Amino acid sequence: MSRRWFSISLVLALGALGAGGYLTWSRLARPERLNVIVLTVESFRADFIRPDITPNLLAAARSGSRFTNHHTLSAWTAPGVISVLTGTGPFEQGVQAQRQTVPLDWKTPLETLSDAGWRVAGLQSFMQIDTFRGLGLTVEPGEEPVPWLGRQVGATSPFVLWHHYLGTHLPYQPSPAHMPDLDALLPPGDSAARERMEAVRTRPTVRHGTVAFQPTDAPAVAALHAATYREFDDWFGAFWAFFRASELDRDTILVVTADHGDEHLERGHVGHASTTHAGHLYEELVHIPLFIWTPPPDGRRRDSDRGEDRGEGRVLDARTDHRDIMTTVMRRLGVKPELPLAGRDLLADPIGPGQPWMALTSKAGFQEEDPEAISEYRTAIAEGPWKLHLDHRDGAVAARRLFDLSADPGELRDLAALHPEIVDRLSAPLEAAFATRRVIGPGARSGGGDGEAPVWRTPAGSATVPFEAVAQGFRMEWTGAEAGDHVIQYEAGEGLLSLKGELDVRGTAREFGPIDQAYWKTFILPYGKVRLRVGLAGRSDRWSEWVVMTPVP
Repeated sequence: MSRRWFSISLVLALGALGAGGYLTWSRLARPERLNVIVLTVESFRADFIRPDITPNLLAAARSGSRFTNHHTLSAWTAPGVISVLTGTGPFEQGVQAQRQTVPLDWKTPLETLSDAGWRVAGLQSFMQIDTFRGLGLTVEPGEEPVPWLGRQVGATSPFVLWHHYLGTHLPYQPSPAHMPDLDALLPPGDSAARERMEAVRTRPTVRHGTVAFQPTDAPAVAALHAATYREFDDWFGAFWAFFRASELDRDTILVVTADHGDEHLERGHVGHASTTHAGHLYEELVHIPLFIWTPPPDGRRRDSDRGEDRGEGRVLDARTDHRDIMTTVMRRLGVKPELPLAGRDLLADPIGPGQPWMALTSKAGFQEEDPEAISEYRTAIAEGPWKLHLDHRDGAVAARRLFDLSADPGELRDLAALHPEIVDRLSAPLEAAFATRRVIGPGARSGGGDGEAPVWRTPAGSATVPFEAVAQGFRMEWTGAEAGDHVIQYEAGEGLLSLKGELDVRGTAREFGPIDQAYWKTFILPYGKVRLRVGLAGRSDRWSEWVVMTPVP
């Protein structure tokens, strides 16, 4: 997709509501060589930001800015994070499933900063997957953020670091110190309820219809997830202490937000699009936290920042969304992005009117079975108190639901039949944005030629795999053309707990890892085994034999 097409489609979508256009970059501040840390927290709901759950985060917020009405733009990780790092929305990105990427001709804000001398890094191995390709990240897996940041203190070049906290994803496995008393939260003697909670505690995905949840399960589900938030808050408390003691806070912009929230049975499910295959855009999935800390212009801490009592900070309740974050960062750095950004500068006073909030998600997110033929989407738009949801099936609008968030924040009373004029007014820009969205369809993958089916070199055959064997990374190799296009297919788990996908590879090898303990525990061990084969791209008859890798604790 060309930049011209991107600009036209965005203007069409925004113009239907009389939006005010792009942020003007004509009067930039003198460039500041500040560092940037973007910390995204997995599945983090805004309504769980409370003194009894996140005391460390709220204490730190006294010296920063908190945005209480912040929203993501999708219901699964990749589009949400891409919005944070690019300042664009899911309609423009086109990333609605695995193997999809942003347009490779985009000059992203991270690439602009890299060209201007910033070191742009991510430290986690999952950042190497295709959905995050093209963002401008240099992935340096294998290290926790605090040791890495410690080595950047006093460096001559500034840095941008993105870190994604994974411990709040399904399965909800809090440590014994934070484990809630499930017996007090579930009906006495209800063994079936305890089995349902065991699914929440052990499965990384809980596909809709696979567990017969009951409304009485909701408090226990919420308590389990809240316990993982408390563990994150403990982690953040230690991180914040390091951030202050190292004096990185004097020359670093820190952003804390989420990719999306999680459902706790509000619609009968637990999780989000990629884990339920029933994605939607209700508030429990899209209303998420946002905190921003910036150093004072002279790099000195204000008197109110030095002691325990640092005031209440800056709290804003205007609706904001992920497009605003990178716009704010680039504005503060004084660097003009080449990619058109539609967000606002959230550090301005006042921040000014925003663009309409419009969101898009596929139903199954990363786990869409055929990324080239997605048939069901959900879109939503919010203006003032009104929020409209559209269901899209096979290119047509199948349902419209309207809610008044001021009177019904839980979105339980559909008012579409009572206010058809509002439905029509909000539908117009939303349908225009959906119709002009970037679509990645058949033909995006090049052919792999007429060579022989690949043969595995590494691994040479099926095997058990302990964590120690992959902790520092691992390499897969196969026979074939060195410059050929290949596809690795994987099938993890079986039955109700299973995951299938593909990885595109140029050449005859793929490096993975290192892999940290949290990722191993959450996303690999629960599946029990992983089947792998490699083939020529575009050829259904050129596949290697399957190998089965069985992870062991």
